[in-house]
Amino acid sequence: MTSHPPAGTPSGIVLEHVTKRFGRTEVLTDISAVLPPGRIYGLLGANGVGKTTLMSLVCNHTFRSGGTVLIDGEDPAENPVVLGRTCFIREDQPYNDAFKVRDVLSAVSWFYPDWDAALAERLADRFHLPHRTTCKKLSRGQRSALAIVISLASRAAYTFLDEPYLGLDPSARGIFYDELLLAYSEHPRTIVMSTHLIDEAAGLLEEVLVLHEGRIVLRADADEARTSAFVARGLDSAVTALVGHREVLSERRLGSILSVTVRGARTADDESRARAANIALEAASLQELVAAIGIGGIGGVDTESFTTQRTSR
Repeated sequence: MTSHPPAGTPSGIVLEHVTKRFGRTEVLTDISAVLPPGRIYGLLGANGVGKTTLMSLVCNHTFRSGGTVLIDGEDPAENPVVLGRTCFIREDQPYNDAFKVRDVLSAVSWFYPDWDAALAERLADRFHLPHRTTCKKLSRGQRSALAIVISLASRAAYTFLDEPYLGLDPSARGIFYDELLLAYSEHPRTIVMSTHLIDEAAGLLEEVLVLHEGRIVLRADADEARTSAFVARGLDSAVTALVGHREVLSERRLGSILSVTVRGARTADDESRARAANIALEAASLQELVAAIGIGGIGGVDTESFTTQRTSR
């Protein structure tokens, strides 16, 4: 049976001034955010910005250097009741190489109070996982599929997925996305997922948090994030004139052709001027926006006004 937080305690994930250092290297810097429960969050950003570390801290898989982490009002550190409501599947999820797939699924069921054995069996069959094969002999895609089975069958109230699709072909990734939405609709939970296949997974995400150099530089509703920038592509001089003094998040040049990602929504005047100057205008995809932030860095983003803080659904 699922355990619930005591009455009156704040629900969801609360991060207050969280930092993490490895030796002299600060991986996370002053992370503060409130993630209300029952939403699918995308934790986005380039490699090495601290996504895995942040999820590890929340789930108490590693210790924070400073700050506060609360899940439903309680610190997860050495708290088996809270940790029983979390499931964290890492990109490099380790398994006992001597265990067979069926052994892993049997063993992990002990750690999750709401484990759904029937769902685990159905998902394992859908991903064509060989129950009698040892983990050592599984392919990269099969190991990812096993991790996905565990995460969804755990029915954990707080489920964290770190690049869960590695090694999966497009068909298998489609199965994962379908099953994630089905599990989410049948048993609502909080899901935090990091991914580099941003546009492919964008339809799943309700809210996005973008990390850059250990800080949250963008927090927004996924739909709002997708309309917060546009791409202009054409001759260098024409594009430069169209953009004017607006904030350019990133730019790419190929000979005389300039492509820029511009912060803000394009206007009717932009459309008219673009047609006259033979400039292509299009909404920036979520992938392009995240890439632009990574290229431009914090200095290219006004984090105060670019961030949309949310405290409720």
